[in-house]
Amino acid sequence: MAIWSELCRLVRWLFRRPEPPPPPGTGQWYQASEQAQAQRRLLDQAERLRDTPWRRESTQSVPTVPRTPGQRTGDGTRDQR
Repeated sequence: MAIWSELCRLVRWLFRRPEPPPPPGTGQWYQASEQAQAQRRLLDQAERLRDTPWRRESTQSVPTVPRTPGQRTGDGTRDQR
């Protein structure tokens, strides 16, 4: 098949004809194929991360501290009175 395409390209070059455009939908097919591959890579990566030891450990919860209306919040702004 590669020899045939090279032969076609050589004949087009000899006749100085432009290459015909790709068939309709070719770009969409490539895009769908690449998207499926990327999705498989992400799912594989997520599966590997789920199996890592640090993911299995439980996290400690930090108790919340009640705030007064005039107390500073974490972003450096004051509550409105």
